[in-house]
Amino acid sequence: MKLPICKTVLCACTCAGVFAAALLPGTRAYAGPGYFVEVDPVYVLQAQTVGMNSNERLAWYLSETGAEADEAILQAQEECGEDLAAILNVGGQIREYVTQGVDNDFYLHHNAYGVEDVNGSAFFDARCRFFPQDDQIIIHGHNMKGGAVFGRLNNYRDVSYLQTHPLITLETLAGVDYYVPYAVTDVNVDMTAENYFLEIAWDFEPDSFAHYTGYLKEKSYYEIPVDVEFGDRLLTLSTCSYVYSDSRLLICARKLREGETIEEMQSLVAGSTVSGVRPDTISPYTGGGDYENLSGKDLSELKYETEQDLSYLKEAVPDLIEE
Repeated sequence: MKLPICKTVLCACTCAGVFAAALLPGTRAYAGPGYFVEVDPVYVLQAQTVGMNSNERLAWYLSETGAEADEAILQAQEECGEDLAAILNVGGQIREYVTQGVDNDFYLHHNAYGVEDVNGSAFFDARCRFFPQDDQIIIHGHNMKGGAVFGRLNNYRDVSYLQTHPLITLETLAGVDYYVPYAVTDVNVDMTAENYFLEIAWDFEPDSFAHYTGYLKEKSYYEIPVDVEFGDRLLTLSTCSYVYSDSRLLICARKLREGETIEEMQSLVAGSTVSGVRPDTISPYTGGGDYENLSGKDLSELKYETEQDLSYLKEAVPDLIEE
């Protein structure tokens, strides 16, 4: 049955009003005589950018608002392609182009230029959005023997390195954000293990946020005098480690809050101390196994990513590895 003309016009006007208000984040949309409905800017943005990834959505938003996009990212995208989403600098020693693909497989085996490469690329977890930014964004990267990609994150196993290299910068099309670590630890990502920990989480409620960050601080190898509270934006760098049969070394950081200075936060992290926490078990790079059942030949064929890993194993399991 057709609506009367007056009702049809009213309905069309109402829908147009909602859409027009939606174009202005933070405004209220007219939803009928006498009252308004709040429009969530995030939902509006998602509705207008269906099918876009996080990086494309950010580019669209900047163009709509007339804001200037970061020149360094634009240049990097010209070199690498549109999947290039950020430039990451960790402690002034690691500088990596960060990509984001449709899954978490492609950039395990391709570099930021899209070329097949055993080193892969540092990449945002495909499930995370850095725009609009999730509560936590996660960047993955291989722990390479030669130090490529996230191979040098192993340096954070030394508290003196953490103390002197605390600042993490993440540059996207929107500019540069600054982060500092609040925890450094290895977690077991074997779902069958008793101490399994799901490090890939991006959306929190107050309780789940407190549990997640509290666990990481409790298991951190260092007492880092950087507090974390619900509402903070988190950045986690994740790379393979070999202290469990299936584990990840995590550098857990939070974004600087308004009013905090780089110098202030660097000074805080410089006061970090060793917590005494150590991994519960040790497993080899080859994918796990029981050290007690390894033969001398097996031991000689174990592959270690860095000399630091080797010395770490010697300390953790005395008499395991002969000089």
